[in-house]
Amino acid sequence: MKRRNLRVAGLIHRLLAEALQKELTETTAWKINITKVDLSPDLRHARVFFLAITGPEDRLECEQMLKANTPVLKKAMARNLRVRFQPEISFVWDEALQATERVDEILDRLSRERRATEVPASETEDKRTDD
Repeated sequence: MKRRNLRVAGLIHRLLAEALQKELTETTAWKINITKVDLSPDLRHARVFFLAITGPEDRLECEQMLKANTPVLKKAMARNLRVRFQPEISFVWDEALQATERVDEILDRLSRERRATEVPASETEDKRTDD
């Protein structure tokens, strides 16, 4: 990503996070954590990745709330974002955390299996002395 693109994405991230706290009165808004913003090279499209701090069980509720309030969030963002065109916003559930958790679970399981199949060092020494 270009430097300007990164700067604008960071600004959009901050502005949307602030708008969620200040502009929306719905109780679902406090559950949302904006994790990342990806911008197209022409700055016309922004993919906003989010998570629910309460967990994936609130995903649908948060998605519906964000879609319903996209115009409000866009207006709040436009007040402080000085670009030629205001980007179209699409909200995307961030799968990265769940993928990381799955990898951690697999690594933990493999580690437990490896420890279970390893022969303790004392048993291997006993076998050597018997020979």
